[in-house]
Amino acid sequence: MSDQAMTKPNANRCEVKVDGAWLVVSLIEAQGTYGTAEKRCPSCHGRVAVAGSYAAVVKRTLMHRRVHDGCPLISRGYCGTPSLHPEAVE
Repeated sequence: MSDQAMTKPNANRCEVKVDGAWLVVSLIEAQGTYGTAEKRCPSCHGRVAVAGSYAAVVKRTLMHRRVHDGCPLISRGYCGTPSLHPEAVE
């Protein structure tokens, strides 16, 4: 896999599909402004959801809908070699 295919991991951002193009946005924007848009991991391109609370301290978490061992943003299951998600969204 080329270096361009895998972006530098950032657990505070995801990609949202707007008018047919993928935009990198913060998790807060993804959940608020782009709440109904399709979302994918910026690293492995797997489908994700944004979880979090609306408490005084805003905390958002990127959650893969289906975990795989090739995403560096999934620290517990990461195998050490980055790869696209088997069900990558393009």
